[in-house]
Amino acid sequence: MDAQTFLIYYKVHIGSWILLLILFGVLFVLYKWKLPFANRILRFMIWLLYIGQVTSGIAMIYAYQFPITYVIKGLISLILIYAMEVILRKTKRNRSGTSAYWFIWFVALAIVLLLGFNVGMNT
Repeated sequence: MDAQTFLIYYKVHIGSWILLLILFGVLFVLYKWKLPFANRILRFMIWLLYIGQVTSGIAMIYAYQFPITYVIKGLISLILIYAMEVILRKTKRNRSGTSAYWFIWFVALAIVLLLGFNVGMNT
């Protein structure tokens, strides 16, 4: 993969993460306050961002020749996406029991950010 293609995947990956976190917060607040404003549109946008993240992440892992650190980061990212989905679904249906998933979300987000920015790695 050439450098320009890799840069495109990288920017898509970073941008989709930023947008996903913003939309996750907005949709969570809308569900919490029981506001039906554009919920389906936001859910669709979140799903599109999931697809963009996963495909760009796989492309970057392929470009890096599958280093174990980034493979682990990808798996933890899938756990993070799962936690987001459970939090949103339980909040939408007014069910309790999201505290464990919030813990998983915070821990997974911290690990993904640390691995994504190479904190503590000797590279």
